[in-house]
Amino acid sequence: MTNKIHFPGLNGLRFIAAFLVLVHHNERIKLRLGLENFWESQFIIVVGKLGVILFFVLSGFLITYLLLKEEKKTGSIHVKQFYIRRILRIWPLYFLIMGLFCPA
Repeated sequence: MTNKIHFPGLNGLRFIAAFLVLVHHNERIKLRLGLENFWESQFIIVVGKLGVILFFVLSGFLITYLLLKEEKKTGSIHVKQFYIRRILRIWPLYFLIMGLFCPA
Protein backbone atom coordinates (compact mmCIF):
# COMPACT_ATOMS: atom_id res chain seq x y z
CA MET A 1 0.00 0.00 0.00
CA THR A 2 1.38 3.36 -0.96
CA ASN A 3 -1.08 5.53 0.95
CA LYS A 4 -0.06 6.05 4.56
CA ILE A 5 -2.91 5.67 7.02
CA HIS A 6 -2.81 7.91 10.06
CA PHE A 7 -5.38 8.52 12.77
CA PRO A 8 -4.33 11.77 14.49
CA GLY A 9 -7.08 11.33 17.07
CA LEU A 10 -5.40 8.18 18.39
CA ASN A 11 -2.18 10.00 19.32
CA GLY A 12 -3.75 11.20 22.57
CA LEU A 13 -4.82 7.68 23.47
CA ARG A 14 -1.33 6.37 22.66
CA PHE A 15 0.15 9.02 24.93
CA ILE A 16 -2.22 8.08 27.76
CA ALA A 17 -1.42 4.38 27.36
CA ALA A 18 2.33 5.03 27.31
CA PHE A 19 2.10 7.39 30.28
CA LEU A 20 0.18 4.84 32.36
CA VAL A 21 2.76 2.17 31.63
CA LEU A 22 5.60 4.59 32.44
CA VAL A 23 3.99 5.48 35.79
CA HIS A 24 3.74 1.78 36.63
CA HIS A 25 7.37 1.09 35.65
CA ASN A 26 8.59 4.21 37.44
CA GLU A 27 7.16 2.95 40.73
CA ARG A 28 8.80 -0.43 40.18
CA ILE A 29 12.18 1.24 39.58
CA LYS A 30 11.77 3.36 42.72
CA LEU A 31 11.02 0.17 44.68
CA ARG A 32 14.20 -1.51 43.40
CA LEU A 33 16.28 1.56 44.24
CA GLY A 34 14.89 1.68 47.76
CA LEU A 35 13.17 5.01 47.22
CA GLU A 36 9.77 5.95 48.57
CA ASN A 37 7.22 4.47 46.18
CA PHE A 38 3.61 3.48 45.70
CA TRP A 39 4.27 0.03 44.19
CA GLU A 40 1.83 -1.69 46.56
CA SER A 41 -0.93 0.80 45.72
CA GLN A 42 -3.90 -0.70 43.91
CA PHE A 43 -3.95 2.42 41.72
CA ILE A 44 -0.43 1.72 40.38
CA ILE A 45 -1.30 -1.90 39.67
CA VAL A 46 -4.48 -0.89 37.83
CA VAL A 47 -2.90 1.90 35.73
CA GLY A 48 -0.16 -0.42 34.50
CA LYS A 49 -2.68 -3.02 33.39
CA LEU A 50 -4.95 -0.36 31.91
CA GLY A 51 -2.09 1.08 29.84
CA VAL A 52 -1.19 -2.33 28.42
CA ILE A 53 -4.84 -3.15 27.65
CA LEU A 54 -5.25 0.21 25.91
CA PHE A 55 -2.19 -0.52 23.76
CA PHE A 56 -3.63 -3.92 22.78
CA VAL A 57 -7.02 -2.41 21.92
CA LEU A 58 -5.40 0.29 19.76
CA SER A 59 -3.18 -2.28 18.05
CA GLY A 60 -6.12 -4.58 17.40
CA PHE A 61 -8.14 -1.75 15.91
CA LEU A 62 -5.30 -0.56 13.67
CA ILE A 63 -4.35 -4.04 12.46
CA THR A 64 -7.98 -4.92 11.73
CA TYR A 65 -8.49 -1.62 9.92
CA LEU A 66 -5.42 -2.15 7.75
CA LEU A 67 -6.37 -5.72 6.88
CA LEU A 68 -9.97 -4.79 6.03
CA LYS A 69 -8.78 -1.87 3.91
CA GLU A 70 -6.39 -4.16 2.04
CA GLU A 71 -9.16 -6.70 1.47
CA LYS A 72 -11.48 -3.99 0.16
CA LYS A 73 -8.80 -2.62 -2.16
CA THR A 74 -7.34 -5.90 -3.49
CA GLY A 75 -10.08 -8.43 -2.80
CA SER A 76 -7.83 -10.48 -0.51
CA ILE A 77 -5.45 -10.23 2.41
CA HIS A 78 -1.78 -11.00 1.93
CA VAL A 79 -0.83 -12.00 5.46
CA LYS A 80 2.84 -12.63 4.64
CA GLN A 81 3.26 -9.19 3.08
CA PHE A 82 1.39 -7.62 6.00
CA TYR A 83 3.78 -9.16 8.53
CA ILE A 84 6.83 -8.24 6.45
CA ARG A 85 5.67 -4.59 6.45
CA ARG A 86 5.15 -4.70 10.23
CA ILE A 87 8.57 -6.29 10.80
CA LEU A 88 10.33 -3.74 8.62
CA ARG A 89 8.62 -0.96 10.52
CA ILE A 90 9.12 -2.24 14.07
CA TRP A 91 12.34 -4.28 14.17
CA PRO A 92 14.88 -1.57 13.27
CA LEU A 93 13.87 0.59 16.25
CA TYR A 94 13.52 -2.46 18.50
CA PHE A 95 17.05 -3.70 17.77
CA LEU A 96 18.47 -0.18 18.08
CA ILE A 97 16.96 0.21 21.54
CA MET A 98 18.05 -3.29 22.57
CA GLY A 99 21.57 -2.61 21.34
CA LEU A 100 21.82 0.68 23.18
CA PHE A 101 20.25 -0.21 26.49
CA CYS A 102 20.69 -3.95 27.05
CA PRO A 103 24.05 -5.22 28.22
CA ALA A 104 25.67 -7.98 26.20
